[in-house]
Amino acid sequence: MQRMADLTQPICAIKCRRPYGCCSPEYCELAISEMTDAGVAFEPTGHVSLPGMSATGCVIPPHFRPLCTLHVCSINALGTSGDAKFDAEYFSLREEIEDVQSKEYEKTTDADF
Repeated sequence: MQRMADLTQPICAIKCRRPYGCCSPEYCELAISEMTDAGVAFEPTGHVSLPGMSATGCVIPPHFRPLCTLHVCSINALGTSGDAKFDAEYFSLREEIEDVQSKEYEKTTDADF
């Protein structure tokens, strides 16, 4: 997830209409809940509505905020960023992440039976 965050963060910082404009309190709450469930302490940044937001982006580790980490406005809206090289890297990495997550999920469901 860190590689994906490193890929998408600059897009959110400079190519969105408003830097980090898609971030919302409910996603911060979900990510903070994931951290808490994992026993990881969270230090709020002091941002008024986004407790994980700093001047340089989200401080919550990417694996606790997968929806945010994978989000790119243009890909969400249009299916492409308009940059073929970026899209190839993004979708390749997204497929790797989905494969890993699918295997992790299968482990948890197999244990239930």
